[in-house]
Amino acid sequence: MFRAKYNKMDAMLIPLALLFFIFFVIPFIMLLYNSFLTYTGKVEPGLPITVQNYIKFFKDSYYPAVIGRTFYISIVTTLMVTVLAYPLAYFMAGIKGYLKTIMLVLVTLPLISGVMVQNMGMYGMMTNYGTINLFLMALHIIEEPVQLLGNNIAVIIGLTQGFLPFMILPVMNALQAIPENVLQASESLGANKVRQFLHITLPMSFGGCIAGAVLVFGASLSSYTTPTILGRGKCQVIGTVVYQQAMQLFNWPFASSIAMLLLLLILLIVPITKILSRRRREGGVL
Repeated sequence: MFRAKYNKMDAMLIPLALLFFIFFVIPFIMLLYNSFLTYTGKVEPGLPITVQNYIKFFKDSYYPAVIGRTFYISIVTTLMVTVLAYPLAYFMAGIKGYLKTIMLVLVTLPLISGVMVQNMGMYGMMTNYGTINLFLMALHIIEEPVQLLGNNIAVIIGLTQGFLPFMILPVMNALQAIPENVLQASESLGANKVRQFLHITLPMSFGGCIAGAVLVFGASLSSYTTPTILGRGKCQVIGTVVYQQAMQLFNWPFASSIAMLLLLLILLIVPITKILSRRRREGGVL
């Protein structure tokens, strides 16, 4: 009987394995192969096989600088999202009924509306006579409009707004999973709300923070639309450079090599976060 159930589970995994092979393994192999081809000046790359694309990336100081800027934007975005999302997730974990449903709808709305709609909305707010500048001038904080677009700050604000749901939902789930009797026991032992939060709630929700940080950081590293619209072409990140090389210069081999390096960087995040999460679990509740 156990063997029959085991075989059924294997059969159910076959479609998933097939989809994974078609939509991840095959594109990965093609990307890796293209990264070693030679740029011919035409749309189609050619032979011979070469490593010059990777050498070019590290030889030119411009591209490592782009990686540095991309990492800077991604790290700051992840930190900002964490700081903003945690209080909201904490609030949502403690409410029930219609209010929680409404909050969930509002949180997931950016995921439904799409990145382009979000960025165009943020673009309108950040123009010289957009909502933000008009509000600051009305409060007499500034006398004339401030240029908010076309820089790292604009991109970070746009990414933070777009990726908030990626942090709120896993943190909220982690907070909801904390046993109520643990909090009650700490309260009966004389722990106030602050000590309860610092020594129980925060450590036990750390896994949700790590999961959200992986999602936000990985998505920020590979972002293209937000840096293009809010950065106005002045904020070059890995995503925009890959697009330019592939779609404007038709240098598919070099674009593939950059994409491969980006993919490897993202894949390195997973074991690092697993190590951090494991060490946190082994340490237990503070």
